[in-house]
Amino acid sequence: MAVYKVVDKKRMDVRIRCLLDETKFCDKCGECSRCDLIPEKICDNCGKCFDEADYNGIKIDKIIMKKPD
Repeated sequence: MAVYKVVDKKRMDVRIRCLLDETKFCDKCGECSRCDLIPEKICDNCGKCFDEADYNGIKIDKIIMKKPD
């Protein structure tokens, strides 16, 4: 399952930590976009990996609310 991180455009120049290895910075290798079931495939959000899990859930790191104009 792919994990996506929403980044504010103002913070694009700030280096982002790797989602799979927090000890390094993201180098855009693409490993976080790989399918859990077929590692050669890029995740297309088919949802088949949810059927294989003991439980289904999505971890939410934070909620970013847009400030009213």
